[in-house]
Parts: sequence; C-alpha cells; structure tokens
Amino acid sequence: MYDVKPEIFTLLNTIEGVTVSDEFPSGSAQTPHITFKEANNSNYHSMHSELQSEIIILLDVWHTRSTGAIAQAVNEKMASIGFLRQFQADLNDPSGMKRKTMRFRGVVDKRTKLVHQ
Repeated sequence: MYDVKPEIFTLLNTIEGVTVSDEFPSGSAQTPHITFKEANNSNYHSMHSELQSEIIILLDVWHTRSTGAIAQAVNEKMASIGFLRQFQADLNDPSGMKRKTMRFRGVVDKRTKLVHQ
C-alpha cells in the first residue's frame, strides 16, 4: 500500500484561494472548498509482495458561484503527478452550493514513486 494522500493534500493546497480537507463544507462561508477521499488503494497485480498500488481518488469542488475554474486547476494538478481523470460531473447538492465531483486513477510504483496508467 502506498499513501498518496499527504502528497495530494499538499498539491491541492497550492491552488490559490481554496481550502482543502476530507470533510464537506458546513456552509457557503467555507467556499471555495475541495474535499478528497481515497476510494481504492489495492495491490495492482495481486502479488505477494506489493510493488504497485492502484489508487482511486474522489474529489469534490464546492463553490457558491462556479466550480469550473477550480476544477480545471484540480485536473491540471492531478495530471502533473500522473493521475488521470476518469469522471467528472456536476451534482445538485441539498445545501444549494455548486458541487462538481471528480474521480482520478493512477498506479503508483512503490519503488520509484512514479504514477502511470
């Protein structure tokens, strides 16, 4: 298993003007906001000694106006470390805030720390 979450947290915090956490914002005063969670972290080749970890990260961008510019920045940051966006969609959130959900996937080689597909 490879824990990529600290690296992603640091990377997303370089996007100016947003807060980043693993908890949904409690109200519009906390926007713009990015939440992320690890949805999968598995032994890529199911080998006894795990050399590669397949990792799927779920991200949500929250804003009171538009999520587009921040989502673009998230996509660029994740791509810069080798993660590929598999999915992106706008969601209707009961809070009334704009919410864009995104899913990224990468396979991390634990020896080199390089991410590939």
